[in-house]
Amino acid sequence: MPRSVRRLSLLSGVALCAILGGPIAGAQASDNSIRATLNSFAPKIVRDETAVRNGLTQYPQGKSQPLIKALMHEVGDLHSLKSKLKHESASSADGAKGKTDIVKGLSLIASAYSALRRDVLAVNGGPVPKAQVTAAVNTDKKGRSKLLAGLHLLGG
Repeated sequence: MPRSVRRLSLLSGVALCAILGGPIAGAQASDNSIRATLNSFAPKIVRDETAVRNGLTQYPQGKSQPLIKALMHEVGDLHSLKSKLKHESASSADGAKGKTDIVKGLSLIASAYSALRRDVLAVNGGPVPKAQVTAAVNTDKKGRSKLLAGLHLLGG
């Protein structure tokens, strides 16, 4: 075999490995970028959850504004995170399923918080009917379950 043919064969083999190896490295990078996005939003979400919890403790004393504001802020941040995640691509099957579960969980939690905020606004700071609170809590639980399942899949 002439030397130039061997060199071409070797170079095409290296190029093929680079093409096949590129998506594999990129695949891990895609899942890592999803993790990085989640990690960048984590402090914000924790602060929002603390504000919601504080608002819920103040609500029975007739202070509805902190809860309404906290719920609105939390819903906005959850939608923002969901939007960022939707534009990221997962590279592994677990990453794709995890991302789907996380996005669905975020949607359910945001929906529950939006409904609770509407209910609090509708009663002008008075007591929210138990059925509406129960519905919001159940939706929130489903969302958190999906979110945790997605985080588990994405985590490894």
